[in-house]
Amino acid sequence: MTNIELKQKWAGLTENPITIGFRSLRISSECICELYIGVSKEGNRCLILALPANKHLGFKGVHKENLSIEYFREKNLIVLQLADNDFNDLFDDLVLSLYHGIKNIKQVDEYSNHFIQAFYRWSEFFEDKKSDLLSEEAIKGIIGELLVLKLLITDSNQPEINSLLNSWTGPYDKGNDFELENKNIEVKTKSPSGIDVKISSEFQLEVSQGKGLELYVISILSDFAVGIHLRDLIIEIKKLVLETSGDIAILWKALSQKNINSKNISQYDRYRFRPVNWISYNCAGENFPKLSRSNIPEEISALKYTLRTNLVTSFIIEQKEF
Repeated sequence: MTNIELKQKWAGLTENPITIGFRSLRISSECICELYIGVSKEGNRCLILALPANKHLGFKGVHKENLSIEYFREKNLIVLQLADNDFNDLFDDLVLSLYHGIKNIKQVDEYSNHFIQAFYRWSEFFEDKKSDLLSEEAIKGIIGELLVLKLLITDSNQPEINSLLNSWTGPYDKGNDFELENKNIEVKTKSPSGIDVKISSEFQLEVSQGKGLELYVISILSDFAVGIHLRDLIIEIKKLVLETSGDIAILWKALSQKNINSKNISQYDRYRFRPVNWISYNCAGENFPKLSRSNIPEEISALKYTLRTNLVTSFIIEQKEF
């Protein structure tokens, strides 16, 4: 099930005796449980799980901002309902993520619990949060991290998709931008003609015990003619996540840490960047030039410095064009 296929299905809703009170359509015959998309009498989009006749829940409805979940005992339906159509695209992400998460589950207790838990995982993303927009430089940095995330997802040697999504710790302001099982990754962006990258603390190039450390330098160019928007890149990554049965909620959770959400993301369309190339460096290598917590006096803190990349070519692991 793809985003395009789902959008086509919204147009095919009809009156359905199984989901009385909602115009609905079963999302797919490939889904073992009876899962429907629907629209209420008020015109709100819904996701509906029809339970077997012999299964009843002691579940009470919950109403959050712009999203609710209710159990209709007489019809034996659990209904996720959207209250604000401005979130339609995000609701589609929820539908696709939940569908891929439960389509092969046979046990009613398991898929019904998964359905309910999805509401709690996703509800915060439907809140109307007002915040200042990020600067062009900040968006440039996030695009660099997302480009590395995309590279990691398409690398068949990486761990399963949800572990990989959870490894993106940059938005949470952790020590490094990615914390994988066997290595950490720090990401820096620069212009193609630049040679310097800024190291903003003594912890960014600190090697964790028992793990490797790589520096990914992403060269991108502001290009409104043929560059990509932040929104474009997120759509590409969401597609890859769904193709590998991952949970898009993990991606939105990370983006929300930087106040990027489905409502304000289009406001960043003013910025477009063209990725040029990327180079990875082995920062755990002996004699790699760096100032880090373990090699500076304890009296020194809040360190910031510039690393000249044209002088560390002997530490290059890999380099490629986008």
